[in-house]
Amino acid sequence: MIMSKGCEISPATLAVIGLRKGKNFGTRIMEYEEEDDYEVDIHSYKVMDMTCREFGISLRGLLEGSRRLTDTSHKPPIVIDRMSNMYFFPVESPTKKSCIWISHTHVNRIERFSNYQTKIIFKNGRSLIVDVSYAVILNQINKTAQYRCIISDKLSDVLPLSQYIAETNKQRRLH
Repeated sequence: MIMSKGCEISPATLAVIGLRKGKNFGTRIMEYEEEDDYEVDIHSYKVMDMTCREFGISLRGLLEGSRRLTDTSHKPPIVIDRMSNMYFFPVESPTKKSCIWISHTHVNRIERFSNYQTKIIFKNGRSLIVDVSYAVILNQINKTAQYRCIISDKLSDVLPLSQYIAETNKQRRLH
């Protein structure tokens, strides 16, 4: 199914798959349920950027922030929305129009398919074969797990402070 208007990446999205269509690019959105998969005539970078902007930041901003937090220069993972576990990692340069983005939350395991191909098996049993080596995909999965820990640690540092500030403000209002 080709959709001409916008697209929506959600917590149910397994992968955002950049496709070459002759001289142009499109994107297939792989959803949790196969019947919900769809294609758009927009390249994957734009699809990801449009989704990120719905959450108040550009894809470029998320990539820069991730690079800074993880000290990673190539293929940094991103978090579109922490509350709904929308963590994605690119399998190649995220600026490529054909880039494939994988939802870290939905990955169950990976298998070596051939020397330069990896099968990604999602928690619901669906799978996707990507033209990237097993070692690269494993590295991306591990990098994203590390990123999730960094984000979680930052939140655990911030939450007690925000609770303290809220309690202090409440005490001031009472007096």
